[in-house]
Amino acid sequence: MEQQPKTYKREVAMGMLLWLAGMAMWGIWEPEAKQAAEYFTLPIFTFVGGAFAMDAVFKQGGFGK
Repeated sequence: MEQQPKTYKREVAMGMLLWLAGMAMWGIWEPEAKQAAEYFTLPIFTFVGGAFAMDAVFKQGGFGK
């Protein structure tokens, strides 16, 4: 069986969550950072959910099961 190349979906998703948390913390002192964090919340959580869901599905045998 051939080994598939690593896609780094989960790593990118975790980086995005850390960035969002950092912006939320920075928003304590800078209101613009809090606004940016609020603006990016939905796209980031959508990507994170998709990345982890796809990982779980493919580890369980894929969509063709």
